[in-house]
Amino acid sequence: MLSEELKRIINVNNDVSNDSPTKKQDCSDVVNISVFFDGTGNNKEADEKNQKWSNPARLWRNAAQYTLDHKKDPDHAIYVSGVGTNFNAELGIFQRTISWMQDNLALGSGAGLGGARRLDYGEEQFNDHLKKILEIKVKSAEKNLSQYATAGKATSETELSQCLSEHRLIKKINISVFGFSRGAALARAFTNQMLGKCESTCDGLTYGEKKSPIEFQFLGIFDTVASFGLPSTNLLNNLTFKGRDMVVDERVKMCVHHVAGNEQRFAFPVDLICKREDGTLANSKWKEVVYPGMHSDVGGGYMPLDEKTKITDHFARIPLRDMLNEAVQAGVRMYSYEQLQKEHGDLFKTQFEVLPQVETLYQSVVRDMQSQEATAMQLIQAKNPDQAMKHREQIKAKMMAAMKTYYSAYGTIQRSGEAIATEQERKGTMRRTVDYSVAAFGPASMAEEIRRLRASQNFTASKNGGINIFRVLSPVSKLYEYLISIDGWELESWERDTIQPVADFYQQYVHDSKYGFLFNAEPFSYFYQRTVFEPRRSRQGQEIDKKLSEQKIMCSKDPEVQQQQLMDSFQQSKLDQQQPALDAAS
Repeated sequence: MLSEELKRIINVNNDVSNDSPTKKQDCSDVVNISVFFDGTGNNKEADEKNQKWSNPARLWRNAAQYTLDHKKDPDHAIYVSGVGTNFNAELGIFQRTISWMQDNLALGSGAGLGGARRLDYGEEQFNDHLKKILEIKVKSAEKNLSQYATAGKATSETELSQCLSEHRLIKKINISVFGFSRGAALARAFTNQMLGKCESTCDGLTYGEKKSPIEFQFLGIFDTVASFGLPSTNLLNNLTFKGRDMVVDERVKMCVHHVAGNEQRFAFPVDLICKREDGTLANSKWKEVVYPGMHSDVGGGYMPLDEKTKITDHFARIPLRDMLNEAVQAGVRMYSYEQLQKEHGDLFKTQFEVLPQVETLYQSVVRDMQSQEATAMQLIQAKNPDQAMKHREQIKAKMMAAMKTYYSAYGTIQRSGEAIATEQERKGTMRRTVDYSVAAFGPASMAEEIRRLRASQNFTASKNGGINIFRVLSPVSKLYEYLISIDGWELESWERDTIQPVADFYQQYVHDSKYGFLFNAEPFSYFYQRTVFEPRRSRQGQEIDKKLSEQKIMCSKDPEVQQQQLMDSFQQSKLDQQQPALDAAS
C-alpha cells in the first residue's frame, strides 16, 4: 500500500496549481534553474587566468555560490561556454573533433557554428537537473514513509494520503536564462525551444510527463548579436539566425536587454527584443536599456587593465550590477549586490564592485545622452513622419544619442591636444602606407578619418539632404566598392564640446572594438552606424502565436461561462458512458 501511496504522491504533479505554498508545502518543492550562455569567444575557465570574465560568467559564479551556500534548496546554475571557445560538455571522440573544428578554426566566432550544440546541451542539463531532483525527493519520500510505517503510528490510510498529497515532489519550476552576444541569441532561442516543449493551459504552462508547472521567470541578455551559419553583418539582410526563432515570447515574465550604444563593428548588428510587426514590446514590463560603450564594455570580457591604453573593464560592472538587481527582483536565486558584498567580499571585490568614481563619471555620460535624446528623436521621426514613436524608434533614438555623446567626447579630447587612450595600442605597430582617398584600411582614429573625408578627392562637396557620400574601396577586393554616408548630426556632434567628466569616462573605460577587428578587413568607418534588427517570427512561431491568441480568448471568458461549459462537457461525457448500457437494456 505504501508503494501505491508513493506513486500517488509523484502523480500529484499532474494537477498542481501555482498557488502559494501552504504550511505543509516545503519551499524546496519549488525548483529554480538558471542557464547562462557565455558570449562569443568567452569561456569562464580560459578567462580565469586574466580575470576577463564576461557578465554572464560572473552572474553564473554568483548563482553557483548561492546554490553552494543553500544546499538544501533545489537551486541549479547551468553554465554553457561561448561560441568560438572549447565546449564545456563531455563529448565522444568524433564529437570532440567536430567541436574542436567549430570552436578553433575561426568558424565559431566568425560564423557562429556550434550554437545548436550548445542549445541541446542547455536542454540536456535542464532535464538532468530535474531528474536528479525527482530522484532525491522520491528516495526521501520512501525513507520517510518507511520510518512512518515502522514507528507504528496509528494513523489511517486516509490521513497519510492527505498529508502526502499536500507535500508535492515538484510544486513548480522557475527557469531563468542569461546570455551575451551570440550567447544572448542562444538564450533567446533556448527559451523558445523550451517553451515549445511545454503544454499551455488557462492555468499556465506545464513541462514534462509529470506536467510540472513551469514559469519562465527571467531572461537577462546583454547586447544580442545573432549569427549562426554565416558571418553576421551590418547590411540589411534577412539571413540573421536563419531557421531559429529569436522573438521573445510574451510568456516570459520578465525580460531585460542591455544594448551597447557605441558598438560599430560591421559584423555586430544588434537584435532588439521588440516585435518586427509593430515595433512594440510583447510585455509592457520588459526593459531594453541603452548603455554607452562597446559590445564588451556592456557584456564584459575585457582585461581588468589594458597596459597600453590604461583602459579598465570597470564600467562593465555597472550593466552587470543593473542586471543582477533586475534578476534578484524577479526572483532569480542569486545574491543581491549588497548581500554579495556582505557574504562573499572577495568575490564581490574581484568581479562585481562598482567603484564610486566610475559611477560618478557614468552618471555624467547618462545626463549628456539624455540631453541629446530630443534632437535624436526628431531625426528618427523625420525619417518616418507618418509613424508614431514606438519602442523600436525610441531605442534607435537612444542609440543615436549615445553616438552623439561618443563623437563629442572624442572630438573634445582631440581638440584639447590630449592623447586619446585608445590610440596608444597602435603606436609602433606595422602599418602599410595607404592612400586613404581610395582605401578603407582602418584609420588610426576618428580624427584621422575626419581628415581623410575632408581631403578625399571623392568626397562630395555638396550635400544631399544633410548627408555626405564618399566612395571607399574594400581592402579585401579593389573590385568591390561601397558607400559610406555621413549624416550632418555626426559631424556636428564631433564639433560639439562636452564636459570633462564625459571625456574622462571615454578615456578611462571605453575600448575601441573596431580597430584591428578581423585585421581591419571589414568595411571600416567610425561614422557607419550600427544596424538594428527586429527578429521575425518563424512559421512555427506564428502557429504558436495563433494558438496562444485563441487560448487567450477562451481563457478570458467569464468564469461562470467557463464553468457551465465544463459542466456541459461533464454531463455529456456521463451520457456517453451510460449510452452503451441503455442500448443493451433496450
